[in-house]
Amino acid sequence: MSRASVREALRTLELLGVIETHAGGGTFVRQVAPDDLVRPLHSLIARGHSVSDVIEFRGLIEPALAALAATRISDAQLAELREILAVQERKVAAGETYVEEDTRFHEVIGDAAKNELLTTMLAVIWDVLRASREQWLQTNQRAHTSLDAHRRILDALSRHDVDAARTASAEHIRAVGEGILKLLGGRNG
Repeated sequence: MSRASVREALRTLELLGVIETHAGGGTFVRQVAPDDLVRPLHSLIARGHSVSDVIEFRGLIEPALAALAATRISDAQLAELREILAVQERKVAAGETYVEEDTRFHEVIGDAAKNELLTTMLAVIWDVLRASREQWLQTNQRAHTSLDAHRRILDALSRHDVDAARTASAEHIRAVGEGILKLLGGRNG
């Protein structure tokens, strides 16, 4: 590898805030908090990749978070998920949107996983996909499908069943992802 390539890589890492360079003192890795990665990650994901790639990334991260959450979730977090699900059910029955509750359901699972880096990365994904997720949840059939998936995820988390949580989450993200891609394909085509 050439010195020019190394210098360019170091400049990029410094711009991202990962390293600090001190004239005459050397280059050092900074203490990086997950929140420090939000802006660069959002920029990278939003402009550099297709929606399909972003959905595929979500499909890799969210089931892993659900699996971690199955072993780490507290009784208080399980109670919060139950309450969120109850609000979602009332809103669906009334024909109201429940995007905030949908987002919060996934955030609680992320918090329960106790991996701030993964949760931060997923928050960037949710932000990038926000408009398409909102549009996806607008029909009654999709809302009921999403609620059924949330019930399966909550059941697995309540039983602290790692494999069932991972599987239920993966199936949910796959179905939503496929639906969003169809929706976007129909709108664009």
